[in-house]
Amino acid sequence: MKKVLFATTALVLTAGMAAAEVKLSGTGRAGLAYSESDSSNSRDTQVSLRLRFNIDASKELDSGVTLGGRIRLQYDQGDNASLSGTTTTTGFVDTNANGIQDGGESVTVSTSTTSGSTGAGAELSAAYIYAETSGFRVEVGNANTAFVSLGTLYNSELGFIGTTQGSYNLIPGYASFSSGPYSGSEADRVGIFVSYEVGGLVARFSYTTPDQTVEDLPTGTAEEYSVSVDYTSGAFSVGAGYVANSGFVDGNDGYAILGEYAINDTTNVGLQFLGFEPDVGDSNTGVTLYGNTDLNGIGLGGFISTTDEDGVENDVAYGIGASYDLGGATLAGTIQQSFDENTYADVGVSFSF
Repeated sequence: MKKVLFATTALVLTAGMAAAEVKLSGTGRAGLAYSESDSSNSRDTQVSLRLRFNIDASKELDSGVTLGGRIRLQYDQGDNASLSGTTTTTGFVDTNANGIQDGGESVTVSTSTTSGSTGAGAELSAAYIYAETSGFRVEVGNANTAFVSLGTLYNSELGFIGTTQGSYNLIPGYASFSSGPYSGSEADRVGIFVSYEVGGLVARFSYTTPDQTVEDLPTGTAEEYSVSVDYTSGAFSVGAGYVANSGFVDGNDGYAILGEYAINDTTNVGLQFLGFEPDVGDSNTGVTLYGNTDLNGIGLGGFISTTDEDGVENDVAYGIGASYDLGGATLAGTIQQSFDENTYADVGVSFSF
């Protein structure tokens, strides 16, 4: 609580105000998504669509400090839309009621905090407030987190939804900006995010608690901490990150080491090394090699991932994708094979505004 009060106090120290600015931006997408399922009553192919509005307000003080905030309105339709890679875990299924996550006990996922809505109607997110000056940025509330802000973490994603069945899915969830409202066990969630950028270097730290109103969280639940750093020099980009108590599960720790090389303006190759080290259960690591290029106006991409995780059907996952610029929108599709030997595919149109 003291950490939250300190950061909030820093944000509200105001002097004279200059003109305020309100900006509306967002994205939209629609298409078909196929996700192979073993369930007899699950339709593998669904229409997937999303409409997202980001509402940003900012005001520059006479001192040069910028204060602002963001809130999001989002609508999602189609279960496959939840495969966008922004899941937030909130606990685990404690089948033997011993208060700790044993091997085989699955992590639970709060879908309302990731996809914004599930077809019933658009939902408004929780908000964050920020202060920014001279390369420093502080966010409080529904804040971003350091680990998921790594610059090249998602560069192996393909398709109009933007997903990968590769190795960054080894870490079974982590806190991030929530596109939907807080609910249930996260009703009093709050986060603090701090970043500093100078030249080609960006360093970040974040702290997130699922419930700021209590001193002692439930057994097996913990506050999440993460750190990350990115550095770019010429055509080379490298990054590293660490997350403790990933997704508020006590002892679920993960790390990432990333590297990318831009061959030219349209072609890059990258390598990702990720690991997951829980206090209970088996640790695992994964490596992903990916690349993206442009051939006569058609974007092409692909990845191949390996893992040493126990319990998966195959230790290799892979995928290819293509995209085409429609002049203000993008037509894109992908087909991928997961570590569980299930096929995922999508095709559709996306745009930004």
